[in-house]
Amino acid sequence: MERKLVVITGYGPGLGEALKHRYQQSGYTVVGVARRGGDYQADTTRAEEVSAVFETIREEHGSPEIVIHNVATLSRGSFNDISAEEFEATWRASTLSAFNVAQTVLPSMERNHKGTLIFTGATASVKGGKGFSPFSSAKFALRGLAQSLAREYQPSGVHIAHVVLDGIIWSDVSLKRFPNLKIENALIPKDIAEAYFQLSQQPRSTWSHEIDLRPYSESF
Repeated sequence: MERKLVVITGYGPGLGEALKHRYQQSGYTVVGVARRGGDYQADTTRAEEVSAVFETIREEHGSPEIVIHNVATLSRGSFNDISAEEFEATWRASTLSAFNVAQTVLPSMERNHKGTLIFTGATASVKGGKGFSPFSSAKFALRGLAQSLAREYQPSGVHIAHVVLDGIIWSDVSLKRFPNLKIENALIPKDIAEAYFQLSQQPRSTWSHEIDLRPYSESF
């Protein structure tokens, strides 16, 4: 019997690896797409590369049943110091990439009347913080895109969800950026992965469109 396929776009160390491990534990075939590293390489801000990489994946593994879009660029700083180029690049990474992936995978999911597409959001998806104008505006847009797609495709049997990660993910990158970070105050990748897995297994009678995940110590 053919194993179900999960594709993780924006795959990398930390959450990407944790997601891959969790789904593999349950018998899924899992492949990662990233600009560098991963099982397949593509720049998801370029529609032609997204289309090409998913065509290759379909030829080698079949159509994905679950797609997890985990692409973003964290841009922050004083508003007057941010260039238009940086602002646009942040939008491209967080929002245009999601558009490209969704437009590539949703038609086949709609035809098959099944499939799950999960977008990774952030605190900035619901709260525009000081010094985060590019990131916040891009993540707000991603959330709006996810809501619109859910209302359009859910009646066809396609589950579209948005996950707000309200906190800092525990990783080497995070520790370099926030050297005083303590593990009890961080989101643990394997625990995030478990929440994603359970979200993707929800029966059609009880679908969640949005969930938020945060450490117990995080104020909100």
